[in-house]
Amino acid sequence: MLEMLMQWYRRRFSDPEAIALLVILVAGFGIIFFFSGLLAPLLVAIVLAYLLEWPTVRLQSIGCSRPWATSIVLILFVGILLLMAFVVLPIAWQQGIYLIRDMPGMLNKLSDFAATLPRRYPALMDAGIIDAMAENMRSRMLTMGDSVVKISLASLVGLLTIAVYLVLVPLMVFFLLKDKEQMLNAVRRVLPRNRGLAGQVWKEMNQQITNYIRGKVLEMIVVGIATWLGSCSLG
Repeated sequence: MLEMLMQWYRRRFSDPEAIALLVILVAGFGIIFFFSGLLAPLLVAIVLAYLLEWPTVRLQSIGCSRPWATSIVLILFVGILLLMAFVVLPIAWQQGIYLIRDMPGMLNKLSDFAATLPRRYPALMDAGIIDAMAENMRSRMLTMGDSVVKISLASLVGLLTIAVYLVLVPLMVFFLLKDKEQMLNAVRRVLPRNRGLAGQVWKEMNQQITNYIRGKVLEMIVVGIATWLGSCSLG
C-alpha cells in the first residue's frame, strides 16, 4: 500500500507543472477564504466583467477600440439596471405596502372561515384548537411587524456599504474590461514559470465559468419575462 502511494506521489508530483498548479490553487483558495470580506467588491466586479466581456469583444469586432467598447457596454449595462430599479422597485414596494395593509383583513377572513369549521365538521375539528391557532397567528403577525421594523432600522447601517458598491464596482468593472491584457500580464509575472498545466486548466475553467454566468443570466431573463407575462395575464 505504501509503495502504491509512493508511486502515485512520484507520478503526480514529480512534474513541476503539477506542483505549480497545486501551489496556485492553494494560494488562490486561501486568499478567497481568508479575505473574502475585503475582496467582495472585486469578486462582484470580476463576475460582471465576465458577463460584459462578450458584448465588448463584439463591439471590437466591428471596429470599436477597447476603451470605447468598454464605455459603451458599461453605460448600457448601468442604464438597464437603473431602468429596472426605477420601474420594478417602485412596483414591488407598492405591492408590499398593499400586502401589509391588507394582511389584517386577510387574517380576519381566515379566522372567520376557520371558526365555521367546527360547526361543519364537528367530528374532525375542535373549536378550542381553532381559537388557539388563530390567536397564535395574530401573535406571530405582531411579532413579524416588530421584526420588520427592526430589520428596517438595521438595514440603514448597510446603506453605506451599498453606496460604496454602487460607486466602486462599476469603476472596477470598467478597468477590468479596459485594461484586461495589462492586468493578465501583471498576474502572469507573479505566477510560477512552470505553469503550462495551470494554463490549460485555466483556459478550460475560464470557458466553463463564462458559459455558466451567461447561462444563469439568460435563465434570469427568461424567468423574469415569464413572471412578468404571468402577472400581466392575471391582472
